[in-house]
Amino acid sequence: MASESRRRDSSQISPALGFPIELRLENQLVAIIGGGRTAMRKISGLLAAGAQINLIDPAPLPDMPQNPRLTHHRRVYRPTDLDSARLVFATTNDSLVNAQIAEDATSRKILCCRVDSAEGSDFITPARLLRPPLSFSVSTGGESPAMAVVLRDLLADMVPPSWQTATELAAVIRRKVLTERPPIPYNQLVLRHLVEQGLLDCLEQSDRAGVDRLLLNNFGAGFTLQSLQFSLP
Repeated sequence: MASESRRRDSSQISPALGFPIELRLENQLVAIIGGGRTAMRKISGLLAAGAQINLIDPAPLPDMPQNPRLTHHRRVYRPTDLDSARLVFATTNDSLVNAQIAEDATSRKILCCRVDSAEGSDFITPARLLRPPLSFSVSTGGESPAMAVVLRDLLADMVPPSWQTATELAAVIRRKVLTERPPIPYNQLVLRHLVEQGLLDCLEQSDRAGVDRLLLNNFGAGFTLQSLQFSLP
């Protein structure tokens, strides 16, 4: 949790690195106080994660997405707005209000992100590249969110769609391996060998025979695209 002492002393000490996690937010309540452009960007990702959102802002928000899991309360902030929330985003244009929201969240032991102060936040949100089921996050520790976006966009050009297919195939292989008796070796080294032996090229070219050959060489009989019931794009 962000504490008052940590916020006071953050300019005097070198900040520790953050600990990256992915939160499960399906059906969890998230409170967003303030409805500017930053809030709108947060909302899209939170809705994609399945969160329930209470947005607090007295102004009309014509650009707000229409979603049954998003409720706009047109009024000023109240501390009770944080009740039952899993996460809080303080996204107003008033630093004093954001600071009060962060303090109220701390007293309730709720994680809070202040968009105007990385040092005054319990967490920050990295720039994210989604290639389901793959997810890539780029963070500058709050020092330069714009640079994180630049790096994310560069990364997008470096990750071809074949990586998505390879990840989906790896998940199917893993499920089958876990049910085999006796167990078949399956670890990072085996997957690395598949990639080094040309799996991505085979997937990029929809080369079923090439993929089957790699699977049989690494896992043995019973491991083909047909037996795995896996279709290439």
